[in-house]
Amino acid sequence: MRTPDGLVVGRGLPSILLRVAIFVVGLAIVLVPLLEGTTLGTVVVLVPAVLASVYAPASPAPAGVVVVVALLVALADGDPLRAEVLVLIPLVHLFHVTCAIAGVVPSDGRVHVSALRTPALRFVLVQAVVFALAGLAALLPAGRVPVAFEVVGLAGLAGIGLLLIWLQRAK
Repeated sequence: MRTPDGLVVGRGLPSILLRVAIFVVGLAIVLVPLLEGTTLGTVVVLVPAVLASVYAPASPAPAGVVVVVALLVALADGDPLRAEVLVLIPLVHLFHVTCAIAGVVPSDGRVHVSALRTPALRFVLVQAVVFALAGLAALLPAGRVPVAFEVVGLAGLAGIGLLLIWLQRAK
């Protein structure tokens, strides 16, 4: 159906599916740490935040879920590149992206599948870069790093920061 101004309405998926996706991904985010042995305190903190994210995806609740999961993973014992971390990275990113899209679409609106193509492509590209960096991190030595490498790394990081500042001012 077209409106007089040419807008096509009534096509696409109901936006409630975005909220269902938020719930399912949020449930997976809660279950992964629990299956790895994190305490039930995880449920007490994460479940209300996930439910709040489903209800109000444009609220600070999704950021709370991301922060709590990051703290759980960072404070847990074990290898930084363990399976739990590698599973949670795309789950948390998908949760974040889905909440962002659901936050701008009315709860009774519709989302055309073509509108999700660009975010999906960006999601895949970001995950490819993240897992490439994780693979690179797996190749790094686990022992003490020589001071010269640390100095070069910090200088490179400072150089990238200065380059970004310069590029922002050039606009």
